[in-house]
Amino acid sequence: MMNQAADFGELAMNLHDQSGTLATVEGVLQFATEVLPYDHASVMLMRRRKPETVAATDELVTKADQLQIDFGEGPSLLAISDHDDVLVEDTTTDSRWPEWAPIAAEYGIRSALAIRLFTEHSTSGVLNLLSSRPFVFSDSDRESARLLALHASIAIASSRLETSLREAIDSRKIVGQAVGRLMERYGLDAVQAFVVLRRYSQDRNQRLNAVAAFVTETGNLPD
Repeated sequence: MMNQAADFGELAMNLHDQSGTLATVEGVLQFATEVLPYDHASVMLMRRRKPETVAATDELVTKADQLQIDFGEGPSLLAISDHDDVLVEDTTTDSRWPEWAPIAAEYGIRSALAIRLFTEHSTSGVLNLLSSRPFVFSDSDRESARLLALHASIAIASSRLETSLREAIDSRKIVGQAVGRLMERYGLDAVQAFVVLRRYSQDRNQRLNAVAAFVTETGNLPD
């Protein structure tokens, strides 16, 4: 137990040091397969309200994930929708997913554990742990997997927030630069220049920072 606690402590520090969501997710998968007894692992994240596999240990689990998306059924989708975790003890006998389970078994996936990744405010995705052996997940394994998912949820949420803040700051910089270019070229004040940018954004149905980037790069307004 002490060794496992030390492992999870080291994981938390490593995830905190990662830069970007993808690097964070890859750190989770590396930990899952090296420290915990699973053959395959993947992370599916919600993007535009749809699950998407963003990282996987191998092509097999990527295919298994895609099957769930294509069929609209499977443990990962159930975990995302309304369960903290979903256990599949044996794909050859589990009748909950009549389309996904038989093909997963043909791929050599006999047991699976899908654990929802979430914070207090939202669900970010699901951590999938798979094995080529049936009935492989003990109660202690499930507790360890839940702890891993907890660390992953916090790290992913923090990474996404950091990315959003960085993008917001970059966007404000671009808009500020574009306002300056318009002020200099057309003799406008700051308010007038910003109104011009916003009008072009609305009329062309383009994001404000895209119009601003064009102005900054060319010194001209879009045609």
